[in-house]
Parts: sequence; structure tokens; C-alpha cells
Amino acid sequence: MKNKINSKVSLVAFCLLSVAASLANAQSKPVNSAGDWVIGLNATRVLTDEELRSASAGGAPIPNANLSINDDTTVSFDVSYFLSDEVAFNVFGGIPASADLQGEESLSGLFLGETDYGPLIVSLQYHVWTGSNFSPYFGAGVGRILFLNEKDRVLTDFDVEDTWAPAVQAGFRWKMHNNWSANFDVRYAPFKADITGNLGPAPVQAKVKVNPTIVGIGVAYRF
Repeated sequence: MKNKINSKVSLVAFCLLSVAASLANAQSKPVNSAGDWVIGLNATRVLTDEELRSASAGGAPIPNANLSINDDTTVSFDVSYFLSDEVAFNVFGGIPASADLQGEESLSGLFLGETDYGPLIVSLQYHVWTGSNFSPYFGAGVGRILFLNEKDRVLTDFDVEDTWAPAVQAGFRWKMHNNWSANFDVRYAPFKADITGNLGPAPVQAKVKVNPTIVGIGVAYRF
């Protein structure tokens, strides 16, 4: 189901890019210039696709163990500094999303734990000058995935270890008026994280693979 949702998000992003390109108004200079600072604020949806791997309790493998993580909506921000008219250094963060880790398959019905989490991503972006108010961009970088406020449920001493992730993105900005732009952005930052805790007296260890798609829509202001 989540793979279908992510596919739909990619299709919507492509359609929005196409529509925006077709509606672009002529402009004699790039939307941004070297030395510009741009701050963006977005309503953000975090869509996850996850898989539990190498789960064990008391040193014994747990067969057919899996979990699910809920999608969540939050607020994100990013700050860009333009090194040239086309290339920008970007820092992305926001209010952490909330994740409930629910057991699946052999762990079905077990609420394993909950945590807040979110990436801090640094990347380089390439902004395409189209000769219009429409400015698509692409980026790549690295993110630190931070897990905060872990709470016990079935697992006690529940903990998820912070980890690193590669990150790619695509989006566009549409200059609306003077220094203000509308923004649409899709980021992808897959990661693996270690989970530890206790199930009764038995220590539990597991690794979860998560493929989050981060979709944001909002505004940006250029200084």
C-alpha cells in the first residue's frame, strides 16, 4: 500500500512540475543570484515504507517478525545560500515526526514502542534557470536521522539509535512577488537503524530499514 502511495506522490510531483513549466512567465534574470539567502517554511508529510530485519530476543531469532510505522504530518524548514546563480548549499530540518512502531506478522498486535524522529540534511542543490518565474531544482547530500523521546510500550528500555542516510531531492520554486516564492519539494532519505529493548527479562535487538519520502509544500523568502 505504501509503495502505491509513494508512486502516486512521484506522479503528482511530475505533474506539478509539468504544469508549472507550461505556465511559466518570462523573466530576464534568474530567480536567485550568488550571495542570496533563502529561507523556506513547509507543511510536510512523511511517508514511510519499512521492514524489520535481524530481530532476536534473548539471543534467539524471532521468526517472521516485522513492524509498521505510521505516516505523519509536521512542519519543516530549510535555509539555502547561493554559491552561484545555479548552485546553493542547503540545510533542512524541522519539527520531528511521531512514529508508533506496531508489530506485524509474528509480532502482530504488539505496540513495540514510540519515538519522535527527523532528519537534519545538508546538501548541494542545482537550480535550473528557465528564463521564467519557474525554477526547478535538484539536490543530493547526507542526513543525520535523530530519534528523540523514545517511550516504552511492550518493549522496556526502548531505544532507537541515531544513524546516517544519503538524501536526494527534487522540487521547484515559483516566484510570486518580489522576494516571495511558493515551494514544492520531495526528498528521499533511506536509512537503517538499530532497535534495542527488553521483552520481559529477554534483551531484544533488531534492525529496521526505512525508506521515507518527505513531501513539502510552502513558501520561501529571499534575502
